[in-house]
Amino acid sequence: MPKLHSRSSIWQCPADGSKVVEVSLEGFIDAASYETFERALSAAHETGHRFAIIDFTHVHYINSTGISAIIRSDALFRSRNGALCLANVAKPVGLSMHLLGLTSFLPFLKDVAAARQFIQDSCQGRGAITLTSSGTHLADELGAGIKSALKTPKGTLSPRRIPLRRRNIPGIKRAKVLVITPVKSRFTRILRLRFSSLNGDYHLVHDIRDALERYEELSPDLVVVDDRSDPKGDFVNRIKIQKKRSLTSIIKMYPRRADLDASLDFKIWENDYLVEPFEVLELFTLTEAELVRVPKDKKVFQQQVHFEFKMAQDNLEKACKLCDLVIHESIMAQEDAAAFYAAVKEGLDNSVIHGNHSESSRSIDVNILVDKKKLIVLIEDQGGGFDYEYYLSRIDDKEAFEKAKKHILENGERGGLGILLMRKCSDRIEYSGCGNILRLEKHL
Repeated sequence: MPKLHSRSSIWQCPADGSKVVEVSLEGFIDAASYETFERALSAAHETGHRFAIIDFTHVHYINSTGISAIIRSDALFRSRNGALCLANVAKPVGLSMHLLGLTSFLPFLKDVAAARQFIQDSCQGRGAITLTSSGTHLADELGAGIKSALKTPKGTLSPRRIPLRRRNIPGIKRAKVLVITPVKSRFTRILRLRFSSLNGDYHLVHDIRDALERYEELSPDLVVVDDRSDPKGDFVNRIKIQKKRSLTSIIKMYPRRADLDASLDFKIWENDYLVEPFEVLELFTLTEAELVRVPKDKKVFQQQVHFEFKMAQDNLEKACKLCDLVIHESIMAQEDAAAFYAAVKEGLDNSVIHGNHSESSRSIDVNILVDKKKLIVLIEDQGGGFDYEYYLSRIDDKEAFEKAKKHILENGERGGLGILLMRKCSDRIEYSGCGNILRLEKHL
């Protein structure tokens, strides 16, 4: 995600000569850029002027912490009998604000020109600033299109020894198996013999380019990959991020544990793996179990993407882009997709900051499942958790947002809206473990 950039200028209202601070933003308002955003708002207030216009034309995302900064800044301008106006807020960005209720008390204008006119009308009125119909542009535009995003969450939620030449294993139909290894060897001949004994189609290739071409021809049920042929995980990544291909079972063989550990900076996981040295019977156990499991899973699931990443800003950006890709492929209504992405992004930010405390040695595990009725995102951090039952009980309060807003204004808190935002933007939120595992669901 791009960094947040801000530019400020002064516009003089012709009605009474009042000076108005105009702040233009570009980028994402998230955990990495929040302080830049807060400084821009503080600088606007410190000018001493009554009015400010924040141009959101080029803002592509805002998290709950950024929303809390807007609430505080709005209160400061109101204390001067002025106003903080938001101009040209895109639907995906404004949706989070609307769900939290900001459109009920903040002026959202179509563009900077409309914001200037709003301020000019207010100055001519010479009274306290009130939200008129001209200030509800975003709420009117969103309208009934976000009803589905307001739904209330519901409820809560030893290896076998197999002979080398075993036939007629229950549950396994004729299967297509693609094996990717650098060279032919005695090992590949054993694999061919084994899969042929299962009445299956066996195909051997040696490099990723050929593997991807053969994959498109075969649509195999199982792929066995030697890490030496796919050291960067290119094949696994290409297959697992495609909705139609992600349920293909992939088993990867690593020559050394170090080769597996080296890939954990940002890794899209295969279904299972083995690290040499291993018994060939272990591989057969895995492959045959997968050939039984996959047809059953395909009757239920449409997509699964499982990945893990270490604490680094570029890794967090990759994680967000991957989640965004799956969400927008699965949820047709753009408002619903934008709302659920906001919930997932909030969950990822919370895991980085509050769960792992941004410690570089820790990682975050994300598992995305899509079936015919819902999209599920599981986010697990390596932190010590928190009293999630207390915080979840608070979001059911009808006055939850007003109470959170009060804490923001009276105590200067930066947070307090995250869990509420995730609840508003998803159909179900649930924590497990010690509070370090978050489950978010969206009905399809």
